[in-house]
Amino acid sequence: MKKKWSAIGIVMLAAMLLVSACSSGGKGSSGEGGSSNKTLKLWTWKVAYVPGFEAAAELYKEKTGVKVEIETFTPDDTYRQKVQAAANSKNLPDVIHYWATNGDSLETSLLELTSEVKDDVLSNYFGPAMDPIKVTDKQVENWASDKNATNVQKALKAGEFYGLPLDIGGFFTFYGNKKLIEQAGLEAVAPKTWEEFVTMMETVQKETSVPALVFGAKLPDLWENWAGSALQIMLNGPEGYINLLERNAQMSDPSNIKVPEALGVIAEKNLLMPGVLSTDIDGADQAFASGKAAFDLGGSFTMSTLLAMGMKAEDIIAFPVPPIAGSKLDKWATDPFTLTMMSVNKDTKNKDEALDFIKFITSDADAAVAFSNGAFTVSAMKIGDRSADLSPALKSMQESFATEPGPYSQVQPYIDNRGKNKEWEEFFQSMQSVMEKKMTVADATKKFDERMKSLQASGN
Repeated sequence: MKKKWSAIGIVMLAAMLLVSACSSGGKGSSGEGGSSNKTLKLWTWKVAYVPGFEAAAELYKEKTGVKVEIETFTPDDTYRQKVQAAANSKNLPDVIHYWATNGDSLETSLLELTSEVKDDVLSNYFGPAMDPIKVTDKQVENWASDKNATNVQKALKAGEFYGLPLDIGGFFTFYGNKKLIEQAGLEAVAPKTWEEFVTMMETVQKETSVPALVFGAKLPDLWENWAGSALQIMLNGPEGYINLLERNAQMSDPSNIKVPEALGVIAEKNLLMPGVLSTDIDGADQAFASGKAAFDLGGSFTMSTLLAMGMKAEDIIAFPVPPIAGSKLDKWATDPFTLTMMSVNKDTKNKDEALDFIKFITSDADAAVAFSNGAFTVSAMKIGDRSADLSPALKSMQESFATEPGPYSQVQPYIDNRGKNKEWEEFFQSMQSVMEKKMTVADATKKFDERMKSLQASGN
């Protein structure tokens, strides 16, 4: 009897050892020997992207056994504060989803990737996808001479990068509530000029009693970044906007003042949603999605948010910022740029897995397609024939992006340098006063010109 139980015990022990070996994440399941037991934490602020992250995470778990847990913090400002506070206290998650940028003071907490990521990964990305992420010689030069540059910025070196591009898109997009437009007796089609758009907004607001337009006006520079710059570039050509940015022209010039007047007309006609100046980006999208505004200013990325908020694609029209009548360019061509990036906490105990995951989600075709379809955003990866696997609307959006650098690309370096000229920061605040009807466009542009001349005279 003792021999019998002894034999059974040996068999049970062997079975337990076998199960233990299988569950410990050997190379057969993950290639990392033990990785299959690990869990990565990922932070994001994009609620609409969560289905995409979940889809990619499921593929990654199937491939490696590593689980990815996703935590979301909203709105934008809350997330920025959360990430910065966690960076200061060395409490960041393994993987950080963030805006595609550099010099944002987070670099001391993120893994620098030049020695970790090579051309086998970088060559998979859309042409300029790394542009806003990789530190340039020009940035290093500017930061070195800028007395307001942070110590983190001054310590960065050209060529460094602290993230990998996740998705691309473009701003300069208006969304319209198709049902409200048709209720007003109009055809839900894109207006050809700014003047047609203003008339459309007037009609919809009058016939439906729904405020015409909402956008994240709480952010002073949002209008210029998402609409005003496009209007300026179309009105006077890229060279005209460059002249203004380089202080070779005045805002009050007849060739420039039409753009601030475009926003001024909307304010004068009471076409802005009440409370717009206290509305951030998420709040604007929510107001539009809930029928509190007929039109919303955003970008290609906004569609995913609206769908996540319960809207149906067939109930939305989308169109680029229309040109002011008589503009040099009769339509806006969308130059796509990198929207967000994936970074690794440099102090994570799961560095290899975290790094492998951000490579996977940004440069594996299966992961890129799964993420794109789930998040309704265009991957920064060149997926080639796999674009056929995208949802029809997403495929159409991808194909609408300019394949060659357009007018915005010509102006981009000058826009990036705009922050050095403090008259712009004050102008954005003046235009908020215009929206409140506390200042006229004429006064706002005059103030801009005077401040510009004053700063030039003082060498700033």
